[in-house]
Amino acid sequence: MSEDRNQIIARYLTLGYLNPGFQSTATPLKSDPHRLSVVYQITEGPQVKVAEVVTVGKQHTRPELIDGQIPFRNGDPLSQNEMMRSETELYNLGIFDWAEVDPKTPITDSTRNNDVVVKVHESKRNSIVYGFGFEVINRGGSVPSGTVLVPGIPPFGLPNTFKTSQQTFWGPRGTFEYTRRNVRGRAESYTVSAFAARLDQRAGFAYTQPYFRGTKWKGSAITSFEHNAENPVFTARLGNIGYQLERALNAKKTSNLFLRYNFQVTRISNLLIPDLVPPNQLNVHLSTLSVSYIHDTRDNVLDAHRGWYESVELGVNPKWLGSNFSFALFLGQVAHYKNIGKGIIWANSLRLGLEQATGGSEVPLSQKFFTGGGSTLRGFPLNGAGPQRTIPACGNPNDPSTCVKITVPQGGNELLILNSELRFPLNQIKQGLGVVAFYDGGNVFPTVGFHNFASLYTNSVGFGLRYATPIGPVRVDVGHNLNPVPGIKSTQYFITIGQAF
Repeated sequence: MSEDRNQIIARYLTLGYLNPGFQSTATPLKSDPHRLSVVYQITEGPQVKVAEVVTVGKQHTRPELIDGQIPFRNGDPLSQNEMMRSETELYNLGIFDWAEVDPKTPITDSTRNNDVVVKVHESKRNSIVYGFGFEVINRGGSVPSGTVLVPGIPPFGLPNTFKTSQQTFWGPRGTFEYTRRNVRGRAESYTVSAFAARLDQRAGFAYTQPYFRGTKWKGSAITSFEHNAENPVFTARLGNIGYQLERALNAKKTSNLFLRYNFQVTRISNLLIPDLVPPNQLNVHLSTLSVSYIHDTRDNVLDAHRGWYESVELGVNPKWLGSNFSFALFLGQVAHYKNIGKGIIWANSLRLGLEQATGGSEVPLSQKFFTGGGSTLRGFPLNGAGPQRTIPACGNPNDPSTCVKITVPQGGNELLILNSELRFPLNQIKQGLGVVAFYDGGNVFPTVGFHNFASLYTNSVGFGLRYATPIGPVRVDVGHNLNPVPGIKSTQYFITIGQAF
């Protein structure tokens, strides 16, 4: 009876009956005391309709922007749900400290029409953040992190025996960021940022448009530049210019379409390990046109218990648009999460990627597929699956005693990953604790067409622990490769935050 009351009252509030009454009685039948006669007595009250919408508090915001978040028109039922949704939409614009949508006068039994008052308070339009410091960097030594991130290729590890000549750099450093909000009164904003230090300099500009040219498309432009010489293995110059249009395809915003253009320049110099990057890929220009579709009905992005996640991306990099490599790309994923009883979640994911060079060109190393690690194939270390190659790495090219052999991933033009997990809760031991049994299958394949599929396909099984936290589950996984590869440990350990997929 209580659940019925809540649903009935909620329905009346949605239809504009803002002062309904509800009484219920349950009387045993004389003929059978185990059966009850249930009576609901509902007093609807008046259906309140909108007389006029009045906005209070705006200074720079255009009226049509606020009106676009308010679904009410004169004569419409005054829905409680729509008032609450309007407050959320106004606040999500990011230009108001707070927003309220309420009837002008209290609802009484005699109220038939009422004004809707939209009250907003605009936040500060300008903000500046800056900082200054002084730093001392030992550039070189044993490369402390043990992992090198050369732009354009996946991370690779260096042995402890690898050393480079150490040199100390010192100097000032500073940051600056300026943000302008609610540009032109349309909730548009832009941010200018800069960072300067002795070995690293960065600059960026970002512009967002919630309503591109008055449409439901959201536009965003990004420009960034960086010169980085902090790593003794390489010096990088990076540039990026891009624009994206995004639009929700349904009211719940679970289906979204993205249109993108991106121009990226990567220049690598002073490369201490020359064989890492092919000589023709030290200066890469990529001009990419792409379209993406995402359908996401997961109940929790960080730890899904039910729902679907589907994505498809198509991209082209034609030489006539400024790329010095010409190729096309397809990347798709489908994942499903289901509670099969007693809180046990069965999660499955399938990922497929295809790349094909055109016009006699090739797919650059920076754009090839790589796999292996805690979120893909857990029987391999990070990027340890697929084709590998061994190259010499010399801390001092003129001294053979500083040279060691390292193995780096080669990547491929085709990707297939299949993941399946059974997630068991252990709430009887500790709330939020759980265990997982998983299977990971697939690999990176050198060329499109699944050539030598049976021999290259790998299988990994394992188990893990999960502990829920506000920022996502803490994850500990142990994966074992059933198709061990020489030189790579068949059992791998991963500790991180968030589910594998």
